[in-house]
Amino acid sequence: MKYSWSFHPAEYRLTENESFYSEKMRHGWELQKRGVYLSRFVKAEPRDMLYRLEIDSVEPTDEKLALYEECGWEPVLRRGIVNIYRAPAGAGTPELYTDTEGQLRSVKRLLRGHIIDLALSVAILGALGLLLLMGRLRTGDFVSRIVTKTVLMPELPVFYTAGLIFAVASELMAIVHLSRIIRDIKRGGEPDHSPRVHKPWGARLLMLVWALCLVTLVLQLTLHKKVEMPEASDGPYITLSELGFEGERTGILGSEPDCTVSRDWSPLCGTVETRETVEHGEDWVSLDQHIYDLRVPGMAEAFAKALIATSATDRDIEDYRELTVPGWDRVYASYMDCVAVRGDRVVRLYMLAPRGEGLESYVPEILGLIGGRGGEK
Repeated sequence: MKYSWSFHPAEYRLTENESFYSEKMRHGWELQKRGVYLSRFVKAEPRDMLYRLEIDSVEPTDEKLALYEECGWEPVLRRGIVNIYRAPAGAGTPELYTDTEGQLRSVKRLLRGHIIDLALSVAILGALGLLLLMGRLRTGDFVSRIVTKTVLMPELPVFYTAGLIFAVASELMAIVHLSRIIRDIKRGGEPDHSPRVHKPWGARLLMLVWALCLVTLVLQLTLHKKVEMPEASDGPYITLSELGFEGERTGILGSEPDCTVSRDWSPLCGTVETRETVEHGEDWVSLDQHIYDLRVPGMAEAFAKALIATSATDRDIEDYRELTVPGWDRVYASYMDCVAVRGDRVVRLYMLAPRGEGLESYVPEILGLIGGRGGEK
């Protein structure tokens, strides 16, 4: 059997859906299934059919279906609160609703649903805003997490933002559209069951954005590489041996060795991350490096500050001391954490230094070595 899928008009565009399905049937495509945005059709003999949509939160009873069939209306399918019926065109089949009250009840059911959905969306956003005002969520942390997530995995905020904008816009359009239908019915106007069908560009654009997000996510997962750290650096990072720590590689507190190099790709950033720990006398020395080569000029300073605000150790810029390191635009360092900017490159360092020492004393040497190396290999 041959199948086809098409974007149908939004649910609240009742009569446009009717025109849409009638037109498809005239071209030999019979409605088989209705989804959220797409309808599935099966190849059939072209026929001239009338379609009607009925909104009812309760599934139709056998008695109701028998009455409709007796009047010439054949049930096609039900999805959610939408019941779809059809009848041969030109057969003199009476309308499903012959009274104003019946039409109003059907449209009002749909309108109430959209008002509730919009109210829930506003309530969720309002609760988030209230938490921010009450200080339960730090505004800086919230924004900084969005900035870092956007740079490292931009498809996720784009995915959710596109969905949220589409949902709110759709609910508002539905409320306006259905309110106009109710107004026209009350004024005695008859619904136009053969209107011009508007293309659902919003749903198509949303599907396109989501598809691009999915492709980007798959690319990121595919291009992720994690290998054991070689003895000599093969990228823009350094090894602890270059700082004079020649001990045996191990794990934190003597656990299994975990010395690795990870490479990741993002549309906005190329990333190299390393983790290395060595035994140094009676101590362990550990160095984590995160090297971000940003693809969009001018983002480095904002990204660096967002990294500081989401640090696992010091999360306030006041906890960092600004250092002057030749060749670097900005260097912020605390006892264990450092964030540095050079052009479109941002480097974050975490270091567990030998007892009694802090990362700050090693920052110039580390950045001097990293600064002389190119981007990701």
